[in-house]
Amino acid sequence: MPLNLEERIVFEFAHEWRDENYRPDLGGIDWPRFAKVVTHNRMAVLALLILKRNKISIPAEAKKELQEQAGKYKRSASQLGEALVTYLKSAESHNIKTIVLKGLWLCEQVYQVPHIRPGADIDILVPKNKDEACLQTLEEQGIGEFWPNLLKDEYFTRHHLHQQRSNPDLSIWFEIHWAFDHPYTLLTVDYESIFERARASSLLGAPFHEMSPPDLILSLAIHLVKHAYYLPSLLDFETLPRIILADGMLMYFLDILEVLKQNQNFEWDLTIQLAREWGAVDILGSVLQTCTRYLNAPIPEQVLLALPVASPRRFVQKGMAATADQKMAEFDNRPVNRFWHMLMASNGAFILRPIRILETSAYLFPPADFLLRRYAGSNLLTSVAHFLRALKNSILFGWDTLTFGLERFIRLKRLRLRTSLSNKLDTPL
Repeated sequence: MPLNLEERIVFEFAHEWRDENYRPDLGGIDWPRFAKVVTHNRMAVLALLILKRNKISIPAEAKKELQEQAGKYKRSASQLGEALVTYLKSAESHNIKTIVLKGLWLCEQVYQVPHIRPGADIDILVPKNKDEACLQTLEEQGIGEFWPNLLKDEYFTRHHLHQQRSNPDLSIWFEIHWAFDHPYTLLTVDYESIFERARASSLLGAPFHEMSPPDLILSLAIHLVKHAYYLPSLLDFETLPRIILADGMLMYFLDILEVLKQNQNFEWDLTIQLAREWGAVDILGSVLQTCTRYLNAPIPEQVLLALPVASPRRFVQKGMAATADQKMAEFDNRPVNRFWHMLMASNGAFILRPIRILETSAYLFPPADFLLRRYAGSNLLTSVAHFLRALKNSILFGWDTLTFGLERFIRLKRLRLRTSLSNKLDTPL
C-alpha cells in the first residue's frame, strides 16, 4: 500500500486490535500525524485500547488528542443510549417496528465496547408507513424540529431517505430512515422482507428488531458507499488506501470486518442473492474486495467472484478521481479547488452530495437488469416509460431544490441566522 508509516500503522491497528498478542512497532512514528489520522478515522478508542494493553507511553499532545475524542465518544454513547432506550420502549408500546442501524448497535453487539464508535446521531429504520407515527413518538419524547437550517420535511420525503430530528440543544439527533439511499439510484431494496427476516431482540435493555446478517452486511455496505461514493469507480486505484484514510472512512470498513468475524458460518448464498435482487452487486463487491485486500477479511474467493464490480464509465471515473484528489488535498492541508469545495458545502443544507450526479446519471438510462428488477420487464416500452418517469422526477427534484432552498433562505433571514448552505451543526459534545 502506498502509505507512510503512520497510515500503515492505522490500518494495522484496525486489523489487529482484538489480538492480545499484537505488539505494534512504533519506532520512528510521527505522533502528531498518527493522532490526526487516527482521530480523523474515528479510531481513538480503539488506538487507546492497544496502547494501554501494551503499556506504550506517547507524547502529551498526541495523547490529549486521542483522549479528547475518546471522551467525546463516551459522553455521546451515554446521551444517545439514554435517548434510544426511551424511544425504543415507546415505539414498542406504539407497535412501531424499529431496526437500529450502525452506531450504538455496533458498539454493543459487534465491538462489545459501548463507546468505540457511537456515531453523531441515532439511525433507525422503520417501515415507510410508520414514519409519521415514529416522528410523533419522538415529538412526545421532546425530539423535534429544533434546527432551522434543514429544508422542510416534504423535500426529504420526496427525494431522500430519512427525516432528521433533535432535542432543543442539538446534542441528540435521530435520523428516521425508511430507505438506505435516495430514490434516484439503481437500487431496488425490498424493505418489507428485511423486517420479515428481522428478529425481536433487545439493545441496552430495550426491545428492538435486529436485522439478519445478510441484510446487515448489505445495509452497512450501502451506507458505506453512500458516503464513499467513489469506491466502485476507484477500486483498483493504487491510492485507494490513502483515499479511504483521507475521507475518514476506515472505521466503516472495520464494521464490515467485525461483522464477518462474528459470523463464521455466514449465509453467503442468501447475501449474494439479495445483492443481485437489490442491484447492490457493485456496492457489496467493491466493499468486500477492499476489506479483503487491506484488512484480510475472511471472505471466500467464490463470494468475490460471484460479486464482480463493473468497469466504471470513463467520465464517471475521472469525476470520482478528481473528488478523491480533493479529499486528499484537504487532508494533507494542500490547496483545495474552490468549485469542489462549494459543491461539497451544499451538503450542509440538502444532505445530498452533488458529485453523486455522476454516479446516478444512469438512473435516466438504466441497464436492462434494473428494468427487470423494478418493472419485471425490459422491453422498449418499459424503457421509454421509465425514462419519462425518471425525467419527471429529475425535473421535480431540481424544482423542489430551488423552491425549498428559497423557503429556507427566507426563513433563516427572518430568524436573523446565517443562510449559508454549508452551515454546520455545533453541539455541546
